Amino acid sequence: MKKHLFGVALLSMCLVCLGGVAQAQYDSIDDIQVYDVNGLPASPFAGQVVTVRGVVYERGQFSSGSHYIQGATGGISIYQSGSPVALGDDVEVTGTVGSFSGEIQLGTVTFTVLSSGNTVTPTLYDISDLFDYEKVGTLVSAIGTVTSKPNASNFFMTNGTDTVQVYIDSTTGINLGSVDVGDVYQVTSPLVTFNSTIELKPRFQTDLVENPGGDTVPVISGITASNWVPGATDAVTIEATITDDVGVTSAAVFYRNSDGVTPGSWLSVPMSNLGGDQWAGTIPGAHTASQVDFYLQATDTGAQTTTLPGDAPVSFRTFAVGFTSIYDMQYAHPDSASQSAAYAGKFLNIRGVVTAGTDNTGAPSKFFVQEPEVNPATDSYAFGGVLVYETTGTYDYFRGDAVEIGGSGSEYFGMTEMIPNNADAVYLVGFGQELPVAPYVPTRTLADDVTNLGEAWEAVWVKTGPSAVMDTLGFGVFTVSSTGAAADTVEVDAPIELTYLPTPGDVVQVEGYMEYVFGDFAIRPIDDQFLVLTGATGVGDNVPTIMPAGGFKSIAPNPFNPTTKIQFVVNRDNLVQLNIYNIRGEKVRTLVQDRLPANEYHFNWDGTDDAGQSVASGNYFARLRIGAEVTQVRKMSLIK
Repeated sequence: MKKHLFGVALLSMCLVCLGGVAQAQYDSIDDIQVYDVNGLPASPFAGQVVTVRGVVYERGQFSSGSHYIQGATGGISIYQSGSPVALGDDVEVTGTVGSFSGEIQLGTVTFTVLSSGNTVTPTLYDISDLFDYEKVGTLVSAIGTVTSKPNASNFFMTNGTDTVQVYIDSTTGINLGSVDVGDVYQVTSPLVTFNSTIELKPRFQTDLVENPGGDTVPVISGITASNWVPGATDAVTIEATITDDVGVTSAAVFYRNSDGVTPGSWLSVPMSNLGGDQWAGTIPGAHTASQVDFYLQATDTGAQTTTLPGDAPVSFRTFAVGFTSIYDMQYAHPDSASQSAAYAGKFLNIRGVVTAGTDNTGAPSKFFVQEPEVNPATDSYAFGGVLVYETTGTYDYFRGDAVEIGGSGSEYFGMTEMIPNNADAVYLVGFGQELPVAPYVPTRTLADDVTNLGEAWEAVWVKTGPSAVMDTLGFGVFTVSSTGAAADTVEVDAPIELTYLPTPGDVVQVEGYMEYVFGDFAIRPIDDQFLVLTGATGVGDNVPTIMPAGGFKSIAPNPFNPTTKIQFVVNRDNLVQLNIYNIRGEKVRTLVQDRLPANEYHFNWDGTDDAGQSVASGNYFARLRIGAEVTQVRKMSLIK
């Protein structure tokens, strides 16, 4: 249906095959986007695998797996967590047609990037023309007058005849503080449907333009900071994009020192134009409190002034000053009526070592961080771990990475989270760190959400000790008890599919991170090696592609005896780690662990471990880390 071969010619009154020329034939997005008269999905392709092509015009604004593409016959929603594509990529997408909240969507997809740097121009529609379900998924633009603003996440606008809702997803960071009833706005957005209701769902602050028919009001967006985890003496440069149809005459950063309770007075520093629409201003150091609040203001040539957030100084942005221990962030006394973390809703900076990376948790937007040393006050790791979660960010952090994070504490269905200020507020400061030793904790304690003993161990890397498998709950989930009593059981729920098949009566020792899953505490082993003594690592034979930050170039000879040369490229100054592992995933040798300047490097491995002892014949694996951007593994064979 999607791919055909062409290439025939008429020669001497005969059809002679001159050779097949492969030419991709894509399914029509318009034919897939079919709804019934009530706005319910009615795609003739429902449940089928299709291949479409289009340019990505929304990527990760609504969730880490969110995508919208615009093709020749329309647009469509796609969901795939951890995809490698970016805004502007022209992609071929193969996936299964389904729906989510009443909108047709492709899921379980694969992407092929055909080109990058493309743009999608929105189609301008009258509001009355938006109510056509065949247009769902298309990038549109519409102009209307604001009729109501029920809350901070949506408003309604009209053309005088019809009214459409503009819904702001909390993950976008769009601020509606400057939107008032009576204002005229042009809104650019994917046209979406939510349970049969047509809506506009902007992606960026710049998708909202006030007074589009005249001198538009400046739009401030894309705020970044030079350092989201500053100390008391550190200056912080705030950079932003400021757009206007005529020109911006001035901009400023307003800031104040604050402890979140008794803020100081607002001060300001001017912002300088860096070229184009980029502006920057520096908040000086000598911070006198635990956090700094700030907002931006811009004025255009028509003397129109705007702020971000739009209702500043009532609303503002914040970053913390100095570091707070994870122990202090997490602690809650077992007798306390509330088990919410002490810093829930507060801004703070933390540092620690990654115990379960994005490759271990089943999601590119979450990983677990723990204090590397026990709490000296309790001689324990209790309250020493935290889940780091960012709904729109996709990360590449791995076990043993040292990180610093600026953000705020949060509680989500009983699970304490650290929410970074944005995807750039997580800093890789080292890797190959020594991991905390997993403490033995009785299963009854781990599972205890009655007297709150389990709360101390959420997000901490722990061991159960030898425990009996008590029951299987389906989908790979089972329960274990370190006493053999049913009342002392804790769930084991691995984030990946394990080779181990649980059988009641087995005795296993489980090691992993603790998480609150569907209302119950569960220990989550990230590999079979944390359940049984047998485990293996499987890696392909091909040298991975050299990425923008660098990567493997060659390993030769391979197989080898007694020495092989490992060559790789570093394309910019970065942290670099090159380790050798055996087939059980155990580190054998560290060849590189340093910050290296951009260059091409080679290191010889002579088949010895870190102690200088010769290793046995067999398969080994070279793992190369370059900053947070590159992790590549290559198999080698030592033959003696």
